[in-house]
Amino acid sequence: MRGSGKSHIGKIAAATLSRSFIDADEYFEAKHKVGVREFVRGNGWPAFRAAETENLKELIRDVGSGCVISMGGGIVETPEAREILKKYAKTGPVVHVIRDITDIITYLGDETARPAYGEPVIEVYKRREPWFAECANYDFINNPELAGGEATNAEISRFFKHITGQPNLAANVAPGKRSYFLSLTYPDVTPALRHLPDLTTGVDAVELRVDLLRAPDALSAIPSQSYVTRQVAELRRTTSLPIVFTVRTIAQGGAFPDNAEGDAFELLKLALRLGVEYVDVEISASEKFITELASHKGFSQIVASWHDWSGKMKWNEDAVRSKYAIAARLGDIVKIVGKANTLQDNFALYDFVARANAQPDAKPIIAINMGVEGQMSRILNATLSPVTHPLLPSKAAPGQLSFAQIQKALHLLGQLPARRYFLFGNPIAHSMSPTLHNTGFEVLGLPHTYELLETTDVGEEIKAALAAPDFGGASVTIPFKLDVIPLLDKLSPAAEAIGAVNTIVASIEGENRILYGDNTDWLGIRESIRSRAPSMGAPAAALVIGAGGTARAAIYALQSLGAQRIYLFNRTTSKAQALVDAFPNSPVQLIETLNAWPAEGPAPTVIVSTVPANATTTGDPSTGAVLLPLALFDSSANGVVVDMAYKPAETPLLSLAKSAAPTWARVMGVEVLLEQGYVQFETWTGRRCPKHIIAKRVLDKYFAAA
Repeated sequence: MRGSGKSHIGKIAAATLSRSFIDADEYFEAKHKVGVREFVRGNGWPAFRAAETENLKELIRDVGSGCVISMGGGIVETPEAREILKKYAKTGPVVHVIRDITDIITYLGDETARPAYGEPVIEVYKRREPWFAECANYDFINNPELAGGEATNAEISRFFKHITGQPNLAANVAPGKRSYFLSLTYPDVTPALRHLPDLTTGVDAVELRVDLLRAPDALSAIPSQSYVTRQVAELRRTTSLPIVFTVRTIAQGGAFPDNAEGDAFELLKLALRLGVEYVDVEISASEKFITELASHKGFSQIVASWHDWSGKMKWNEDAVRSKYAIAARLGDIVKIVGKANTLQDNFALYDFVARANAQPDAKPIIAINMGVEGQMSRILNATLSPVTHPLLPSKAAPGQLSFAQIQKALHLLGQLPARRYFLFGNPIAHSMSPTLHNTGFEVLGLPHTYELLETTDVGEEIKAALAAPDFGGASVTIPFKLDVIPLLDKLSPAAEAIGAVNTIVASIEGENRILYGDNTDWLGIRESIRSRAPSMGAPAAALVIGAGGTARAAIYALQSLGAQRIYLFNRTTSKAQALVDAFPNSPVQLIETLNAWPAEGPAPTVIVSTVPANATTTGDPSTGAVLLPLALFDSSANGVVVDMAYKPAETPLLSLAKSAAPTWARVMGVEVLLEQGYVQFETWTGRRCPKHIIAKRVLDKYFAAA
């Protein structure tokens, strides 16, 4: 519908997919040399609908791929246009952007820019609603009253990457990496959303147990499609983790009626329309239903499940091998769940999985024994292990363990060796990095440690740490970001371009141990800017103060954000010029004063200072410090200012921004430290960083010492 947010969502989707965005109304006006409102007034709605349909044909014929096209909501009024859209939906995504009609009516108000319907909006909606459902193969929910308000950039990005098959790291279960999903057991997920960051710590996906959902006033054990849609939308608004959509019947250990198979599959089809990544289907269901569902799965994955609650199932019997064969044929992931009576039942399961994985083109397998005796199987299962959390009202199945419990058990079984991580630099006694990383290890139940290694040079102590068999990685800070490079085997493209290393990763390639040098400083700077100005887009201009190694990282970050101009200021002009020369094909421009910008250039909307706080001042410049003038900030615009100085918390630059440009977002150096540290943590461990817990602990300690 008009007012649902198509243009806003379409532009973000286009940016996410690196595609061009086409608004059908703008296309119409450019082609006909007249506005839509004027065309309708002069020619009437039937003539507009006919012209609109011809435009749809042209758009699909000429630019039907590599673009995101936002169509007017009335396109479905024309039967021929509906047939075109339905045909397109067989091979490509057609998305219905859904917003509550009462919100749309309020939003449109007394709008005059577009032609009037000539009838109440609600009547237009009632007529079009079935056509929208008929023509689209995906639904995107954009109700602003959901948790967090308007749809987030992350939510939009995840959805459109998924439905177009774009690489989406959060949604992929990587081969060779242990993966987990949290089983939610709430009748209504909305009260738990504020706890979701804690609940999902360490996991790779979240399971929505649809059979356990119950609306407060529900009279049926079958949740309505509207209720389930809202539950998925609320979950999507709160987390970018993939969703495992499960409808488990009573016979399968769930709560959905055994005699309502048709209703269950209608809900499973709804999950595919909503862009859910994993749909769990029990293979005891009608194969016709399963194959029909799979034909509409797009880039979603079918988890083909078989549960035996009897306790009589034996993993070495032909019956289990037969069930595995059926599941492997029908699904993308196989899930077989039995019940352990003895410890030996877990060894039989382990042997079964080993034989299954040895088959050519083996499907990923989830194999678990329920019950206390089966907990070993949950520890050793490698793909999408279901886990619980102490905050949940109940476990989804008997014997479920938490993520942290499994990590501790893996360590005791010798499957997760303890690693030592370090910070190399001088001086580093007051660094927040040990608090950052050791908090993450503790929360996730990982056996690793992070230590300070302060030395006068990159000498024998650092070399010994790098050579130790339990060395996992290191952070590198001043003054060793260059000196450490000769000790490394490889550098990332970012580290090479920036000319400095702040992260070392120890990895195995074949039979060789490799020390890999990377730079996460630029990622910390980029994320600090992007997260505080998600709708800014590419900055027309940005400013970097300083010309050292951190300035190089700042320029690299700004380039990645698409900054059209990057002004560079430094007291020593020769050093600044050398930095300009180091980025020959970038929009870096040397400036000699902070009081004015080049005549042809706009004022910056992003400022990054990379010099010590005592090297700048808003008062007396006679100390030799750089004078920061009011002219730095365009108070009429929104922007982001980042000060990389670690202390004090409010530097002269941030203080000036607070008074001169109160609408600008201000970023402290410790916040950038956190952002780049999150990347380090995830690179070293392969696990999502518990950011909210780490940030609180680090910031509490930082301000306590300030």
